[in-house]
Amino acid sequence: MKHLTKAAVLCVCIALCALSGAQAKTDNKVMPEKKIQGHKVIQINKMVGLVPKDATVKSGTTVIWMNHSDSLAEIQFTGKAVTIACKSPTHFVVDNDGSFISNRIPQSAVASLCFIEKGTYNYVLKRGPRSTAAIKTDLPDVQGTIVVE
Repeated sequence: MKHLTKAAVLCVCIALCALSGAQAKTDNKVMPEKKIQGHKVIQINKMVGLVPKDATVKSGTTVIWMNHSDSLAEIQFTGKAVTIACKSPTHFVVDNDGSFISNRIPQSAVASLCFIEKGTYNYVLKRGPRSTAAIKTDLPDVQGTIVVE
């Protein structure tokens, strides 16, 4: 019984260390002291894809993607990577390369990311099959751009 208890304690310690490491990875990428300059809303539309497809914002602006489609959505940056953000990103995580990528954004949900570094960020919107379709088919990817001044 003592061996089981020690093993359980060891497993819990390893899990906590792993979680704290993952949190530290994200914490190093988020600058909560950065003053937010406002927000820009981009609609994920089931027919058009992105409205607007291109957005120009000031450094410190939070971009909010609202999923109004009837499918899951993912945002993947294809050029310059977003490696630092302000405040708490929603539905975005830091990947193994140290850049932000989105999780799957559920229907009627939002994802947000505050841009700090100036530059042009090209991204692709990937959408899963429509949940209401009789025959599930993948929707085409849609290209978008965020320009941070």
